[in-house]
Amino acid sequence: MEQHLALINSRGGVTVKDVPAKDFIEAFAKHLKKGNKIKMPEWASIVKTAAYKDLGPYDKDWLYTRAAAVAYQLYMRKKCGVNGLRRHFGTKVRRGTRTNTHRPACGKNIRYCLKQLEAAGLVGLITFLSDDGTTLTMGKSLTRKGTTDMDRIATQLKKESRKQN
Repeated sequence: MEQHLALINSRGGVTVKDVPAKDFIEAFAKHLKKGNKIKMPEWASIVKTAAYKDLGPYDKDWLYTRAAAVAYQLYMRKKCGVNGLRRHFGTKVRRGTRTNTHRPACGKNIRYCLKQLEAAGLVGLITFLSDDGTTLTMGKSLTRKGTTDMDRIATQLKKESRKQN
């Protein structure tokens, strides 16, 4: 199976797509915390992650995990905006006897994660020129530095899993 994965890869190395998402997000969150790439704001201990939640997260370091998950989604989707990420992190809300409906996640948390990742140099804006010469922004995507950092962590995870097997 591992030989087959190496053949799929065009560059010959291990990428984020070769490791389980949960393991990668945990490892990348530790990397972000250890490198002081994301600052915890004062409101992080009391904020909810969505309108349909009753309480805030139990984990003190939930923002690092959310930033790692946002970076993971940008890696997989190539480009994405805040609303697309809100839809991804959202879920159904229970409304008693009425049918469940989908609600998006909180946009402030996602915007904060994107700004912090952009300040760290891992994420950048997608801009292009329109026909009339104005500059338009289309969303966010990973920079070359962000992609290489994520691939490096995925390679470390793959090596650790090979040692355990």
